[in-house]
Amino acid sequence: LTECGFIGCLLHPFTASAAMAEEEGQEVIFTENTAPDREIWDEKGGLIKKGAAEIAERDQDHVPEVKVLTTLGMFAVPVTAETTIGEIRQKVQEWKPEYSLEQIELVCKDKDAWGPLFNKTSRPRDDDETVESLWSDWDIPRRMMQVALWIKEKNEETGEWESTFWKMLEESKCDDWSFQGHTI
Repeated sequence: LTECGFIGCLLHPFTASAAMAEEEGQEVIFTENTAPDREIWDEKGGLIKKGAAEIAERDQDHVPEVKVLTTLGMFAVPVTAETTIGEIRQKVQEWKPEYSLEQIELVCKDKDAWGPLFNKTSRPRDDDETVESLWSDWDIPRRMMQVALWIKEKNEETGEWESTFWKMLEESKCDDWSFQGHTI
């Protein structure tokens, strides 16, 4: 947990390397749908074509999952199109019971946002947002939706839980920095 309460990071799927986490002695959580990164991606993040047919063959029993990124590795939550962010938060709380449901905040990008829009549209998500509303390819094997886990902190004056994500943005802004098309 960093100073601003961040427990995860928004990474391109190719850079979320479980091997790095294992090397650093961190816990890595895999599901039955996960092939080791070294079987899928080369060092530069490119798809390894040799053996792709065998990998695709293993995906016949694909179960769509949302990957919750943390500094401890990834936590996978099986989902359907109708699964809500609130339901995913509940699964995270069961996995990390040391945090109350009120403290758990899940951050991700808007649907189909890539490149510069990836960071510009990333924000904490509402409990009623669904997987389908945030992820076009939710049911296609080898595609993934990632959310970052942020832990809210209690404001000592008000006693309310405050977003550490928004706090981090506020503390790191500069005069010509914009977020979601708005200057902060």
